[in-house]
Amino acid sequence: MLFSLVLAATAAFAAPVERDTPLPTGVNFQLLNGAKNGVSANIVNLAAAASANTLKYYGGPVISNVTVQPLWYSSAPTYASNILTFYSAVTDSAWIQLLTQYNEAAYPGTLGSGTSASTAITIAAGSANPATVDDSAIQSLLKNLVAAGSIVPTAHTYFPIHFPSGYTVTSSGEASCVVFCAYHGTVDISSTSNNNGQTYLYYGVIPDQGGSCAGGCGSNSQTVNNLFSVSSHELAEAITDPAVGVATTYASPLAWYNTNNGEIGDICNAEQSTTVGRDGVTYVIQKLWSNSAKSCVAK
Repeated sequence: MLFSLVLAATAAFAAPVERDTPLPTGVNFQLLNGAKNGVSANIVNLAAAASANTLKYYGGPVISNVTVQPLWYSSAPTYASNILTFYSAVTDSAWIQLLTQYNEAAYPGTLGSGTSASTAITIAAGSANPATVDDSAIQSLLKNLVAAGSIVPTAHTYFPIHFPSGYTVTSSGEASCVVFCAYHGTVDISSTSNNNGQTYLYYGVIPDQGGSCAGGCGSNSQTVNNLFSVSSHELAEAITDPAVGVATTYASPLAWYNTNNGEIGDICNAEQSTTVGRDGVTYVIQKLWSNSAKSCVAK
């Protein structure tokens, strides 16, 4: 998500207001109500401005042959079994094959090919079990899990953290279901014990998409489909720009990015479509920006 601009809403589902913030925000928000980053409200069809949306490679890491390891925060979220099936299915689909155009020789493998764990890891929320969780606490928790050997980071692993209902996530003073639907970020684990020789851990935060998120994080009539769409947005961005959360300039560790409109999912935020997964089932996903097609596409 764009880290030079953050949009804030005056109230849930209100029109977002753009404001400048310094680099970086630390995480990369998927904005509520389908808002596009860095773009004035009168621009409706971003695909019509293809040259402005081209993703540029800045030299940072990408995640080839991704392995998705879902994490449940505190307890299994709503649609837990659907989430596991979804990640397993879409990591082998025409949709994810779109990412092959962003392969980088320095990171051998294929961006458009991956797998997902068949089970999730449930992580403790802490004794206080607060209803509001800040990203700083999430990052500390992830470091503790790495140090304890509870999770094992690799250059190929993405850890999406799914929250059950009843939690609000905050970051940079903004709140889930008020300003953002989800985000992905990066933890520097270079000095963390048991880091498996890795510098970074790549994670996503996906709040429950019912409740106050319903209606603002996808246009599908079924909440589970909007959850899939939001999750696909973060998955694609984590693969093509995993270290954006620690980038401070338009240079490495930034990977595929557009300085005006953000990451591969931001440019097409909330433009839903479908793809057929490895299981032959059709899933709702979000369209992604294709440099080769010069538009938002699903395959």
